[in-house]
Amino acid sequence: MRFFRFAITGIVLLWSLSLAAQRVEKGLGTIILEPHQFQVNLLLPGFSYEFGLLPNLTVGAGLGLGLATPSEGYSLAPSYFAFSRYYHNLRRRTGIGKNTAGNSGNYFAIAFNHYFVEWELAGNLDNEGRDLIFLGGMYGLQRTLPGGISIGVEAGAGYYFRNRISSGIGPAVNFRLGWNPFAKRRRNPME
Repeated sequence: MRFFRFAITGIVLLWSLSLAAQRVEKGLGTIILEPHQFQVNLLLPGFSYEFGLLPNLTVGAGLGLGLATPSEGYSLAPSYFAFSRYYHNLRRRTGIGKNTAGNSGNYFAIAFNHYFVEWELAGNLDNEGRDLIFLGGMYGLQRTLPGGISIGVEAGAGYYFRNRISSGIGPAVNFRLGWNPFAKRRRNPME
């Protein structure tokens, strides 16, 4: 029951941020960030959608395979995730002539992941109907190459918890190789 309340709260939060983003986009707009970005993950099957909310802030969500590493072991399982990223170096990158298209920059993030470990493809966790949830902070970087290919790396720590069993703090590392099939050929979103 606790999980469902948490999941509903997350969905309502993302929905409200989406509505706010539409209002901001019509009014202030995003200054440097891509207003909308869809990516297909080429390493672990899945996809994500990220949109600019404020000049340096994005929110997004996705669905696909994910790797969880709680203290009890690991699990490669289907998952959905939501995140908010604050890109802190986009203006500097633009000022020195570096690429910022596709949100190429460094960021701080808050991440939420829900792993369906009962359907795990590989792992050593007890998976008798006990989903795994991660909520934590991350630091990462993302670079988008010509043609819409995107490389992302992020690391951090957070709280892993499962219904009816122990929970605790653990590390989180994520590596992405993505592709945006709708990417425009430009150096900066402002162009």
